[in-house]
Amino acid sequence: MNKIEQTIQNNEIKLAFFIIIITLVIMGLGYLITDILNLGMTGIFISLVIAAGANFISYFFSKNIVLKSQHAIPMKSEQFPEYYKMVQDMCQRNNIILPELYYIECNALNAFATGRNQKNAAVVDTSGLLQKVPLDEISGIVGHELSHIVHRDILVTSFITTLIGYVSILATTLRTASMYGSKGRNQNNGLVFLVATAATALVPIAGMLIKMAISRSREYMADATGGQICGDPRLLAKALYRISHDGEPMPMANTATAPLYIANPFKGNAFANLMSTHPDINDRIQRLNEMAADYRVS
Repeated sequence: MNKIEQTIQNNEIKLAFFIIIITLVIMGLGYLITDILNLGMTGIFISLVIAAGANFISYFFSKNIVLKSQHAIPMKSEQFPEYYKMVQDMCQRNNIILPELYYIECNALNAFATGRNQKNAAVVDTSGLLQKVPLDEISGIVGHELSHIVHRDILVTSFITTLIGYVSILATTLRTASMYGSKGRNQNNGLVFLVATAATALVPIAGMLIKMAISRSREYMADATGGQICGDPRLLAKALYRISHDGEPMPMANTATAPLYIANPFKGNAFANLMSTHPDINDRIQRLNEMAADYRVS
């Protein structure tokens, strides 16, 4: 197994671990709620419907919401003909459905992908990236974004966010139930209240840390697969090096959309960098160069 395959496998194992842990927490909280309120499965079903409804809206409409919030403009083939053809050739070579292509009028060097699957996907580049970065290096960026689409990372992120949101709902419900609900078989409502209060306070923090860990893992995986898609991981490494030395701000980026970008759009903000969902860009460059050596040998 080469380093690229190892990177992908490790990140999938991490994802499976987080899903199992969150699911077990949901089962435990759900059991306590039904025990205290003697509701059977009714209470869990109601909260699940609410969570599913919120996720349904974000799942089907998040792409258009993101594109509008970032002021993305549909790209015409005649505007950037060489770029357009490069993306077409790359998709054809890797049996990937050509995504919708957009650009943002911004001097910063950055890009992102959005969409729940290959049939509903878009790749967005800044005009600065298209104008300042050599086309072969941009192919590495596109390979990275196509990897996010192929691995359905937007769907994975939405799924994890929904599970964490559901845990938060259950923790709050359990706290309320322990205060006003009947004791049922559980005679330790005071202890349950303390556990639920702690869970209510800690879930947002734990959820943020889990999402950061998953997002960083998916970025590493997108780098690894993106290097394969473009044909040479060094091209992506070179592009990331350019991006790391770019000081142009991205005024349209916000905390909700920042994880989508290939590199952290918040520059010069120490707290934002600390809480970033992106791995250290120098570490990514080093890994890509190591993968390139392994890629050439294999």
